[in-house]
Amino acid sequence: MGFSLRPSSKFSWLALAVAGFLTGVLFFVVEEIRQPATSLLLSDLLQTAIILWAVLCSVYVARRSSAYLRQLWMLLAAAFFLAFAAQALETYYQCFAHASSLTPWPSDILFLLWVTPAVMMLLPRPEKESGAIDWQQVLDFAQIGVVALTAYLYFFYIPSRWEAEGPQMVLKISRLQFIRDAALASGFLISAVTASKDTIRAFFGRMTGIFLVAGASEVVFLLAPYTSRAGAVWTDVIWCAPFLLATVIAATWNREEESVSPIVSSRFRTIIVSQALPILVPLLVLFMGRRIVVEQMTIAWIAITASFMLSAARLILTNERQRRLADDILKAEQALLRSEHMFSTAFRLSPDAVGISTIPGGEFLEANDSFTRLTGYTHKETLGRTPLEMNLWKDPGRRVEVMAKLQKDSEVRDEEFVCMTKSGEVRIAQFSGTLIELDGRPCALVIVRDITARKQAEDALRASEERFRTLVRDFHVGVVLLGPDAKIQFANQVAQQWFGIGLEEAKGRNTSQLDLISVREDGTEIPFSMRPGPRAIEAREPIQSEVIGWRRKDSNEILWTLGNAVPQFGADGSVSAVINTFTNITERKQAEEALHQLSTRLLQLQDEERRRLGRELHDSLAQSVLAVNLNLAQATRSLTALDERSRHSLAEARRVLAEMSREIRTLSYLLHPPLLDELGLVSAVKEYAEGFSERSGIKLELDVQAGFGRLPQEAETALFRIVQESLANIQRHSGAQTAKIQLRGDSASVNLEVSDRGCGMDKKAIERGNGSGARLGVGILGMRERMTQLGGKLEIESSSSGTTVRVSMPLRTEVSSAGSHPHSR
Repeated sequence: MGFSLRPSSKFSWLALAVAGFLTGVLFFVVEEIRQPATSLLLSDLLQTAIILWAVLCSVYVARRSSAYLRQLWMLLAAAFFLAFAAQALETYYQCFAHASSLTPWPSDILFLLWVTPAVMMLLPRPEKESGAIDWQQVLDFAQIGVVALTAYLYFFYIPSRWEAEGPQMVLKISRLQFIRDAALASGFLISAVTASKDTIRAFFGRMTGIFLVAGASEVVFLLAPYTSRAGAVWTDVIWCAPFLLATVIAATWNREEESVSPIVSSRFRTIIVSQALPILVPLLVLFMGRRIVVEQMTIAWIAITASFMLSAARLILTNERQRRLADDILKAEQALLRSEHMFSTAFRLSPDAVGISTIPGGEFLEANDSFTRLTGYTHKETLGRTPLEMNLWKDPGRRVEVMAKLQKDSEVRDEEFVCMTKSGEVRIAQFSGTLIELDGRPCALVIVRDITARKQAEDALRASEERFRTLVRDFHVGVVLLGPDAKIQFANQVAQQWFGIGLEEAKGRNTSQLDLISVREDGTEIPFSMRPGPRAIEAREPIQSEVIGWRRKDSNEILWTLGNAVPQFGADGSVSAVINTFTNITERKQAEEALHQLSTRLLQLQDEERRRLGRELHDSLAQSVLAVNLNLAQATRSLTALDERSRHSLAEARRVLAEMSREIRTLSYLLHPPLLDELGLVSAVKEYAEGFSERSGIKLELDVQAGFGRLPQEAETALFRIVQESLANIQRHSGAQTAKIQLRGDSASVNLEVSDRGCGMDKKAIERGNGSGARLGVGILGMRERMTQLGGKLEIESSSSGTTVRVSMPLRTEVSSAGSHPHSR
């Protein structure tokens, strides 16, 4: 709750609109209407309406405020209401009862009295905003105020003064009201500065502004001659300023959503009614009186009645406080009975054995059912006896030790001891005790908990853990236990031996802190966050069959492991540990490396042998067949007397030799195309693609990057063999009528893609390589092996709509021109 200059609801807009409308009409009346009687009547009526509107706005805000602020707003509304009554009375006498010579002073008395509720705001306030005003203190101060006001009215402000000093009395009353408003503004300012709550500070700050404006209006009245028209006009307008300001504050007071409660408490309502009714009659006499004696008697009677009613109200409040005190005592007693009942129920139904014994004798004064079930003694057998007499402690010395600690520290917690039951059964128990005082006698509240089952379970668990620890320690598989922070908590002997790190050195540290570097099978380093343990913690799922190489920073020896990382979860669902199990596959990796080197050498030998055989076939056998064919052709031309049969035989021999020559050239090209060494990969692939299309009938689309140059010899050979094998697979298995070869490259890598729109390949065949009966150097396994040698990557995607073979290979040297190739001539 606070203060804002922005309207926050429909009420805010309505309040401001009505106040603005009334003010505008008042300006119009005092400026434009020149008839004095009409102007006076309308001006007084509008002033009365403005004050009444301030009363209604204050009541509206009070109904929606918290307890303390509600009463402050109601006091402000009461003050405005008295001002409204005074203004209404003055309007009546000035406009409708001109014959009376005593008409001014009753309304002036009310104008002096209208700030009395405002004074009540400055009385002692509650500590909390939700508290109520101490009305007893308010009545004490109000009673003093009644006496002082009576003296003023009786000795100073009586109607006879108006008869003799009319205009002077107006100035005196204005000065008095200015002093009153200044004093109130000072009081509200002090209350605003000393308030502990922002809401209370905001309220009293706004009240300070209201009464400062009220005092300023009195100053204007003193400065502007009352008899002049300008003074009267602007005094009427300015006199309404504090009520207009109060309306603005009420309209812009920002309230929290609160449940609507009664405007005032029932007690406050009773006080108002009990005082208002007795005073109503003498007020009527006061307003109707015409003689000084009667008026003075009325004033005195009002004072006596008001004082009497204040005393009666104070008595009512005192009785009310005594009644509330009695109710509080009754509630406290009932709460004590409930507490005792709850303690008795908890004592009796507690699952732990609970008893009360004397100090230092130890005689039991009370024991619950759980105590009798644990010890085997009945309730009657327990009372009045000591633990030593009942032989509850197997070791009496232990009891002396525990009781001495209890008397020294006033309490003991969870002291274990061996308990003997009535039947002689041995139980393991925990003893807890607290010193208390019953009827001035020192006693001990003791709680004994049977933990036999728990101790047996703990022993069994300890034995099981020991067996498991022995099993893990001597297991031939490495086992490392990581905590939720990926730090090592345990490592078995095998793991310590493989890594050459002791458990004490490794405990509490992670693999990075132990200077262990992990690498992938391709030799790239694995960052700490991507190692199996941290990954299992992050992903909250097992990491299976991870192959990792480990080496120390100061060593080149690599320990290859194949292992799993399985996260363990706590009761709250978080990762509590990670179990890493792994085997040493260093020898297997060395054997694989040797096999890889052997296969690499075999492929090299195979390519060299193919190149040699291709050249031999091309240079020797093909030339010999060509020579024989030429000789047969010459013989055919020289022998003119041959019969038709001989000519046919020679022609058939020449045809067979020509076919043989073509097959020799094809076989030579398949073994090793000469263009691959002479002109490079692009030319060799183009020529091979043309020949493949002629032989198979499959239409090939060749897409080669412009400016694609020469590659290292081993790279060109590997890529050509992959193209050769891919096209052979398309012809044998896909049933496709078209295929596409795409070749791209730059200074860092080369990308090859061979695709078709056939029926696809069997996924199992892709996974197991090139199937059964495949020879090394051909098939998928051969392609993968060639890429592995060169550090490249081969991927095969196959579906019912076709197969795509993708190759990505890094270049160890830059792509060169044809002239730089070692086999170019």
